Amino acid sequence: MLYTNRCTVEINGAVLDDLVSFTETSRIKAKTVNLMYKTGFAKMTERFGFNLEVKKPYTGEVDLDNLSNGTVTVQYDNGQRVLFRGVESLETGDGTVDGETELTFTKLFGATNREEEN
Repeated sequence: MLYTNRCTVEINGAVLDDLVSFTETSRIKAKTVNLMYKTGFAKMTERFGFNLEVKKPYTGEVDLDNLSNGTVTVQYDNGQRVLFRGVESLETGDGTVDGETELTFTKLFGATNREEEN
C-alpha cells in the first residue's frame, strides 16, 4: 500500500510554490446531546475549511490574505482531488521559526462547498 505524502494546491488556477503543508480541518456532522439516562445526537451543519502553512516572504501570485469567493483544488499524489468552492481568507495564524528552517505562517480558510473526485 502506498501512502499519500504530498499534494499540489491551486487557488483560482495558480499553483502555490511556497507551500510547506496543507491541513484539512475536521468536519463535524453531529454532536452528542447528554440526556438523563441515555445519549442522543443532533445533526450539525457541516463546515468546511483548511489551513496552509506558507514560507515568509510569500512570493506567490495569489493574495492569500484577501482571498474571497475563491476556488481551491487539492491534488494528492495518489490521484485523488478535493475541490473547495466559495473559499474565504479567515485568519493569518502564528509565525514559526526554529533556528533550522525558514519562517512560516499558517493561513486559515473557510469554504462553502467541498467535492471529492477519485
